[in-house]
Amino acid sequence: MTHVDLGRHLSATRGLARLKARAAIGLCGLTPDDREDLESQLLLAVCARLPKFDGQRSSLNTFTRCVMDKEVASILRYRLAQRRLLLGRPELLERDGQDHVCGKWPSTIQQQEFWLDVDKVVKTLPMSLRDTVLALCCGSPTEASRNLGTAKSVVYDRIAQIRQAFLAAGVGPKYFALGDGQ
Repeated sequence: MTHVDLGRHLSATRGLARLKARAAIGLCGLTPDDREDLESQLLLAVCARLPKFDGQRSSLNTFTRCVMDKEVASILRYRLAQRRLLLGRPELLERDGQDHVCGKWPSTIQQQEFWLDVDKVVKTLPMSLRDTVLALCCGSPTEASRNLGTAKSVVYDRIAQIRQAFLAAGVGPKYFALGDGQ
């Protein structure tokens, strides 16, 4: 790669990082104040993985996009894990006085068992469905479609497959109504 090509690629990489950071704003609690940090993290991820670039397998642009997409997914996964910790701690959540579907709020143990069951199901899903689950946890099907680079119809097809996997594992709307989980 010549000096001119490298300069052009660096400029394009910065622009791509800016676009990906902007697209992530609003997902999993990311705010406009996080944009610069996200951009920096994406650029650092590309720099760190650049030695693994293989021009025989993909173009530099494709490699850069894949690295950034994986880094954004990793950031969102981490932020989602932080949310899960809060859901496992009911004393940290405000309650509006309404009872849960089964007539009372699930205990902390029941909530923890629920998240363990959810995690077990998610781990059995193919990677494309796992990526869809993550994207849906942080946004609407339209946003998931945009972030995954797929058509909305693909996302809706995947939602149906995900729903079937959860129902087959006994994780559904009546999960807490059945007693102490599954």
